[in-house]
Amino acid sequence: MDNSRSKGAGTMAVVLGFLSAIILCFFIAVKVRSTSTVEFCNSCHEMGRFEKTWRMGKHGSDAKGVIRARCVDCHLPHDSLANYLKVKTRAGIHDIIAHWTGKKTDWLTIWKNRGPYVHAAYESGCKECHKGLVAPGIPVKAYTAHKTYLVEQTTRTCLDCHHEVGHGDLVSEFQKIEARNAI
Repeated sequence: MDNSRSKGAGTMAVVLGFLSAIILCFFIAVKVRSTSTVEFCNSCHEMGRFEKTWRMGKHGSDAKGVIRARCVDCHLPHDSLANYLKVKTRAGIHDIIAHWTGKKTDWLTIWKNRGPYVHAAYESGCKECHKGLVAPGIPVKAYTAHKTYLVEQTTRTCLDCHHEVGHGDLVSEFQKIEARNAI
């Protein structure tokens, strides 16, 4: 009798553990989805200038006739789910701490010191949406540049050529803010 109770308790523990894991996975999936919207990213006032310049960029508005990208489409890696979740968690914790502590960031200096068009965007995000880089009908210049990129005969990245695609002219926006703060 003791042995069957032990088996029943073990089975119940496995079932409860499995159900708990499913509920936890569902909760995580809901939170990942709800924190992946442009509205969520822009809910902190520090992100206002980024949201403004994103709307001016080619991927910021459906009215411009191109794909609308969300913040997470560019600013999180798309090489694996594990890496996506790791970077999303790390970035989220960083942004929450910066917001709560009132950390001021000199974005213009950061941008200037990082080199040509290097910022927190991932090539895997570009590649996720832009699979047909050498599709029939594209201009010869674009075909040549993309073919060189695809066969890894260049060290140039997507953002080296398409640096204003995500946020329009972000540098000018930083300069306007810096000029206003200097007054």
